[in-house]
Amino acid sequence: MKNKEATLLGYKFIYNRAGKLVTERTSTDIKKLKPYLTTEEYETLKTIVREGTIKLDDIHNYIEAHLNARIMKN
Repeated sequence: MKNKEATLLGYKFIYNRAGKLVTERTSTDIKKLKPYLTTEEYETLKTIVREGTIKLDDIHNYIEAHLNARIMKN
């Protein structure tokens, strides 16, 4: 059975028992999906992935800066 869905962009906060916080961003190369999409769908998804990646990078940098500031205070 073929997949009918694909995760294009994801972001996780992972906290382990050692007290380490890790962020993980995943992104799909939508070029592989191009044969299955209309031109309009492909261009829309390409824009969403590009803009979403920029925003997730901003979130990552924001969180990292706050965690670093907290470490420096201790």
